[in-house]
Amino acid sequence: MRATNRNIAAALFRPPAIFGGLLVYGEGFAFTVAEPPKWKGDIQSAAQWGANIIFYPQGESPSATGTIVIRIGVFSKTDEDTSKDLEADMNQYRSKYPKVAFKDIDGIKSHYKAWPRLFYQPQTFYEYVTYLNPGPEHRKLISISMNKPGTPATADELHAYQAVIQSFLLISAPNFRVIDGSKRQLRN
Repeated sequence: MRATNRNIAAALFRPPAIFGGLLVYGEGFAFTVAEPPKWKGDIQSAAQWGANIIFYPQGESPSATGTIVIRIGVFSKTDEDTSKDLEADMNQYRSKYPKVAFKDIDGIKSHYKAWPRLFYQPQTFYEYVTYLNPGPEHRKLISISMNKPGTPATADELHAYQAVIQSFLLISAPNFRVIDGSKRQLRN
């Protein structure tokens, strides 16, 4: 078991190769994030995953059985107690999957305070979950998760997950508005 933790930490500490960046926006927020090499960022399919953007390996379909998917969701927060939010999600998993186990994930690097945890049921699913709290000046909580059916994530998959987390930057302002240049309209 200890070797597994070392493998996870080694994969997460490898510096990510980040090329370019994406701008994703919604009601009251915007963020930038880099697309990991050999992965595709997709906002079109994100809603069916409960996310603002998803990433999956190039050449695969996010809806195909066995495809690993990284999701980013931006949510309104009510307070700064992010550990309470994580505990609530863990309780939901416990009620849905009585055999679920949890483990801390070491080595996650982020611009924000992070709460990384692995939710797993051996040979069924491995859900790598990291909550990011950008601080009291921002009214948003970020969830970045990676779902791997059946087996633990490989070092390369963990590296892609870390690259997404490490590249994430929230652009948040209370009066953030989107200007749609193609229609010459201002969207609130």
